[in-house]
Amino acid sequence: MNFSIRHWLAERHIQMNQIRGFSGGQLAGIAYRIVDDMEVKSLMPFDICTLTEVLEQPLGAVRDDIAVVAQLTESILRHLSQKKALKRNEGTWLAFQIAYLQSLQQILKQEESLQRPWLNRAIIPSPGQLLKEEMGKLTLADAPLQALLKTLNPGKLSDTQAEQALSLVADSLLVQQMNNATGAWLMANGAEEVQAKLLTQRLAHTLPGHLLTVVAHNALPLAQLQKFLRLGTASINPSAGSTVDDKIDLYREDYRASLLHSLSEPLFMESFALKDIYIPLTGLPKQLDQKNTYPVDLKIWAQQQLADTATIAVIESESGYGKTSFCQMWAAQVAQELYPTWMPIIIRLRDIKYGQTLAETLNSAFPLNVHINFSIWLKQEYPRCLLLLDGLDELPASHQGSRAKSLFIQQLLKFQSECPHKIILTTRTATLQEIAPELLLQLQRITIQPLELHELKQWFQQWTKVQSLSIAQNFFTFLKQSGLFNNQSQSPQLAVLVRQPLMLYLLGVLHRDGLLDEQLLQFAANNQSTAAPILWEIHHRLSRWLWGYPVTGGTKTMLLRSGSAHIHRTQEAIANLLSGCHPQDLFKQIQAIALQILHGNGHAVTLPAESDPHVLPAFYFQTNSHPHVPNTSIQFSHAKLGEYLCAEAIANQLQTLSQYQDDIYGTRTFLLESPSSVAQHLYNLLGYGVLSQEVVELTVEALKHQHSRDSSLTIILQRLESFWRVYCQGRWLDQGIGHKALTYFHTLHNPVNFEQVNAAVGINVFLVLCAGYKAMKVAFSPGGNPHNQAEFYPEALLVLMGRIAVLPDSTLSQRIIPQSLAGLNLSGIFLPQVVLIEANLQGTNLTNAMLKGANLTGANLTDANLTDANLTDANLTGVNLTGVNLTNTCLFNAVLADANREIAKLNGALFSLEQYYTLKNLLSQQSFDGVADHTVNTQVWDHNTPEKNVRENLQNEPMLSMNLSDDDEDETIFGAHSYDEDE
Repeated sequence: MNFSIRHWLAERHIQMNQIRGFSGGQLAGIAYRIVDDMEVKSLMPFDICTLTEVLEQPLGAVRDDIAVVAQLTESILRHLSQKKALKRNEGTWLAFQIAYLQSLQQILKQEESLQRPWLNRAIIPSPGQLLKEEMGKLTLADAPLQALLKTLNPGKLSDTQAEQALSLVADSLLVQQMNNATGAWLMANGAEEVQAKLLTQRLAHTLPGHLLTVVAHNALPLAQLQKFLRLGTASINPSAGSTVDDKIDLYREDYRASLLHSLSEPLFMESFALKDIYIPLTGLPKQLDQKNTYPVDLKIWAQQQLADTATIAVIESESGYGKTSFCQMWAAQVAQELYPTWMPIIIRLRDIKYGQTLAETLNSAFPLNVHINFSIWLKQEYPRCLLLLDGLDELPASHQGSRAKSLFIQQLLKFQSECPHKIILTTRTATLQEIAPELLLQLQRITIQPLELHELKQWFQQWTKVQSLSIAQNFFTFLKQSGLFNNQSQSPQLAVLVRQPLMLYLLGVLHRDGLLDEQLLQFAANNQSTAAPILWEIHHRLSRWLWGYPVTGGTKTMLLRSGSAHIHRTQEAIANLLSGCHPQDLFKQIQAIALQILHGNGHAVTLPAESDPHVLPAFYFQTNSHPHVPNTSIQFSHAKLGEYLCAEAIANQLQTLSQYQDDIYGTRTFLLESPSSVAQHLYNLLGYGVLSQEVVELTVEALKHQHSRDSSLTIILQRLESFWRVYCQGRWLDQGIGHKALTYFHTLHNPVNFEQVNAAVGINVFLVLCAGYKAMKVAFSPGGNPHNQAEFYPEALLVLMGRIAVLPDSTLSQRIIPQSLAGLNLSGIFLPQVVLIEANLQGTNLTNAMLKGANLTGANLTDANLTDANLTDANLTGVNLTGVNLTNTCLFNAVLADANREIAKLNGALFSLEQYYTLKNLLSQQSFDGVADHTVNTQVWDHNTPEKNVRENLQNEPMLSMNLSDDDEDETIFGAHSYDEDE
């Protein structure tokens, strides 16, 4: 005999919607009456199958009742156990009913947050699934569904089957039967077959976590189930060597369950989860002697580190290689298989707020800190905590500046040496270069490696399961035939991206929608010097995929088919995403939030309670909210996608510099006309901190594509250069322009001070100018035109280096020295005593430069021009001078190898100060006699700017002040004439 809760309520004239708002105590009262009635009718626990009660009804009728039914079932379980101790198979049956309903509730909430199109269809059943009304409820008359429901109701579960269910969970016969019925129910409600399969698969991922919660919160009634979930069992304390009674800590078990719940989260906007396409990663351990190091399985290496509680293990790689994904997957596995020996805890370091102690700092980012201070767990010797601290590179900005990361590492090392717990840290490789070398020696490090061929094959096998065999095979074939799996690919930048897990997935998204084609391959083959153009093109195409082709100006010729290949990007899906907004309005909102996240320098922004974060696409943004916190935290779904959004937003703001308007007389003026308004705009935009190299390059790519005319980009660069000139002279510092920007940054909890804002604006404008002119094949001259002394400021670069001293040390060592000086026009620049160790000066024009006492150890001077430069007392250790133009270069007292000394002599270098100055005086007289005085009537530098040339040409269309077809490295926009120091 079957027992129906809904029938029981209907007989007593109670509607399910009447008890939705009941408290737990009120629901317990209903359960008490139900159990009494079951006892009178001699009903058993197997007569209860609340899952079938839910699945036999349409989603629209039962959606709001699932949580109530699960709670009521849990109350019935407790009262049944009070009447009579439950057998293991009975307890298992009821526990799985509750856990499965909770899992179904979680999956449906995820689908609703993504506004799935199938939910629109669930409102009205199809003609073949007519409804019939029984006992005041609507029942789906879907024949396949009803047949599957009969396999569950009435319940039948032997003790052996119960043990199998508890041991295997998702792979057990019981759960497979539940999944089959749920899949048919989802299809009856509008989901497609493949989609229904993926949804039930995600449900199965989260089921162990909900089962753990049910058993932990009903420990006494379900005592026989505890050992299968590692609850309430006697464990060995490894530090004391004795047996301890591990009492159930509900907060600990709830957190452990949450690690398993996370496995069901949809990957970006997919119907599948990360677990469905995740493959094991390999890493290369870093040893001091660098000998006998071979790639190893990352998980095996990490588990071996658990035996070493004296050092911190560090997993490093560039963004997109899978550090965070590994933490998520491994933490869930440890929670299931190694608990209670190890208790995994994931802390996202970008979420922390600095406290007085390390425990206080880490607790600020602990998900359950509203309920418990997990420092209590850290004080306990058992179970030992496995602290997975994700994202050292994402630590929030601190008043301690560049020392913050080193101090944080010191705190971690001290903590690790004093406790039995284990710390595993993840970070970008470049971040470790900011840490003191003596601290790095105390770390066990491993670097995640690019995907090898056997790993790529594993990935494609997983892709087959979540897409289809044909889609996966076509994608694999396309990449293989394009040579992207070869080391000698014709598109090396794209071949590198294919071996990164994140980019491989994104390319798979493009391919299944027809946006990865021969045109993109040709584009990649034509842009091999840097990854920025191909990265921008990939992200741009992803944007087209997300928003729909008509919106972005292109029309797709291939018919959009239903099925896994095009689940999200139908017109219905796009309409759901826009939610009635105009695309441009949503674009503006996305860019505004991206800028707030960037300017906050904390990797997240808090939105007020009245805002609606659901209008933001989950592909780009991740929403974090807590029932006890009124505001909602928004952050990028992934740092790489965030870089693209920030670059687009910055480019859009910089575009304002080239916009102009006509007055009533037809005269064109800039929207931001005055130098002060431009300065304020740039301080607000770029004063937050230092732009990453990736964002700078993507910004320039966005500027190149945003403008239909090259002259618009030229105007932006010229106006930036006008700002840069006056910035170097300190005008904006004198006028206090940065104070308004400082107030804005502080409202976003960015702890920068005024000096840091001023320095950040300077370095960011410099980086954009370097990258922008390089993209246009024009050599940027930071000091101006050395032929016009009134316009020339040779100390400009020296001033910048002095100001950025208040920024993290990595600004000079990682941004300027290795990247930004190559190819510049530094003719006549003044850089005495400057430290440019291992600087990249390839192709740089250093004619007549003052580099006296400069430390150029290990610098790259390939194709550099040092004609007439003064390198007295300079350190050139490790520098290869072959091919360097050293005509009349002064190397008096310079430190260099004997072989380089001979090369320098042959190339015209001078080793005598007397000879050098005599020759310079002679050349100066010749130049004075042969060239007219071009400085006569020249205005001061502040009033003779490139912007003046632009304004003069605004009467019709902006005109170039340079010849873009001329690749002369000495050409600048400061004057109409290029020059050659050898003339």
